[in-house]
Amino acid sequence: MRVLLTTLNSKFIHSNLALRYLKVSCKNLPVNLVIDEFTINDHMEDIIGNIYKHSPDIIAFSCYIWNIRETLMIVESLRKVLPNCLVILGGPEVSFDSASLMEQNPDVDITVRGEGEITFPLLIESIIMNKSLADLDGITFRRNDKIIVNRDRELIKDLDTIPFPYEDGFEGLENRIIYYETTRGCPFQCQYCLSSTSQGVRYFSLDRVKRDIKTFIDAGIPQVKLVDRTFNCNPKRAREIFKIIMDMGGNTNFHFEMCGDLLDDETLYVLKDAPPGLFQFEIGVQSTREKTLDLIKRKTDFLKLSKWVRQLQEFRNIHLHLDLIAGLPEEDYLSFQRSFNDVYDLKPDRLQLGFLKLLKGSGIRVNADRWNYKFTSYPPYEVLENRDITYVEILKLKAVEELVEKYYNTHRFESSLNYLAKFFDRDYYKLYDRLAQYWEENSYDKISHSHIRLYEILLEFGLSLEGLDHNFFNDLVKFDYVSQQKPSRYPKGIAVNNSQEQKDAIRNFFNSKVNISKYLPHLEVYTPSQISRMAHIEFFDNDITQYLDTGGIIKKPTAILFDYHIPNKLFKKSKTQKLDSLF
Repeated sequence: MRVLLTTLNSKFIHSNLALRYLKVSCKNLPVNLVIDEFTINDHMEDIIGNIYKHSPDIIAFSCYIWNIRETLMIVESLRKVLPNCLVILGGPEVSFDSASLMEQNPDVDITVRGEGEITFPLLIESIIMNKSLADLDGITFRRNDKIIVNRDRELIKDLDTIPFPYEDGFEGLENRIIYYETTRGCPFQCQYCLSSTSQGVRYFSLDRVKRDIKTFIDAGIPQVKLVDRTFNCNPKRAREIFKIIMDMGGNTNFHFEMCGDLLDDETLYVLKDAPPGLFQFEIGVQSTREKTLDLIKRKTDFLKLSKWVRQLQEFRNIHLHLDLIAGLPEEDYLSFQRSFNDVYDLKPDRLQLGFLKLLKGSGIRVNADRWNYKFTSYPPYEVLENRDITYVEILKLKAVEELVEKYYNTHRFESSLNYLAKFFDRDYYKLYDRLAQYWEENSYDKISHSHIRLYEILLEFGLSLEGLDHNFFNDLVKFDYVSQQKPSRYPKGIAVNNSQEQKDAIRNFFNSKVNISKYLPHLEVYTPSQISRMAHIEFFDNDITQYLDTGGIIKKPTAILFDYHIPNKLFKKSKTQKLDSLF
């Protein structure tokens, strides 16, 4: 019997953890079981054709909000060319309304609800043995044109009984993110999250986790993204795992979802010695309005969270993501702006502005009428408006989110954005809202832009602001641009016409062993021509380094050396030094 495990990931770089759990859970069954993953961006006809070529007797789809619509369309078409194939759906998107989903989609034969590591192999065994499904917990199935919803299966108590999902190796996962977990469940009851539907946290043993982590590091996996809902819900255990990873070394990056206000001095004492790039933290703030946090049952002490985040940033070794959710109960447009400014002021390495999804089974969806929620009836069930925020305001937030992604999160425009933020009296939301208006007025929001064009648009925007020092802003945009890579050309609007004297001074600088020894000693083994490709000298009308150090603006021509050959490019792409005696 041929069984195909498949899904549609949101991007090629992603992989599906659930399918690998199911495959290893069925390893003792007499079946030919294969995993084949696609993406929602693949042509549907290609997906259908590739699935058909497997000639499966059973197809099992892993279903989520981002792929359920496409999955059901594929199932409908597959039924026409594979009429005798059994179609099984599983995953969070089919676990809460399996009966109604199957009523509306007659081509679905069975759904697996909740955890599948026990249910799925028992289901496959029952199909092989032609046994009744009536007593199999955790499934919904068809019998004589009726849809039968069996009892829920109890949660797996001992997680160590679940096989390691990658025991067959990592073939086919090259250049993809590997997903992993050390816990299941969450101690919190956030009403927008499906984890609130189950009580408590279950843990894989530390011995098991240590073996698994060693496998990742030994295999040289580039990134492992842990899907634990709150990795540091047990701070002591989290510290132990951080130490395990640090002691093992290797070049694997580990991404964790953390609760910011559960950090403590002991944890930071451990983390301060982590090699740069080893850890990446995603911290969900969601809102800084206390009443909203109370309504969604999210316990967050923002002052404490801010304290720990600022201390982590001082280490400059851990990439920090902070998340906000727009559209939460009783957070209107103005209060969300305050939440945005509060989080932006922490200067995270990435600021994720998301929009509330009213997921099936979540508390907010159950109580949607209380706040007069209007949301899309199709996945991902995203908020359109509620009694506190209008659709027009949601659209404004979406425009801001787009520019935060293009400008702030790329870190290509840091000095320019910080200067603009001062101009707007550190009302960060106002800055991005005005920038979004400028984009719309000029129809820049209608087309995609190259990264060099983004510099040009930002420069245009700055020059449109009355009261802004345009000459100084021009220098800052140039500085940001050159700091990213050695320029072969410059954004329009940035004039670079070096005099012959300046050109000679640059050439003489790179030919001088004394200068290289003083400013670029790590490049002494290279020839002047090679060094000039790894470093760059740029001239400015203003002393940019003085401004970056003290915030003071000095109108003085300045030469700055950009060194691109630096060991750690996690936070910056170059190192800069002012050259006081170039001439």
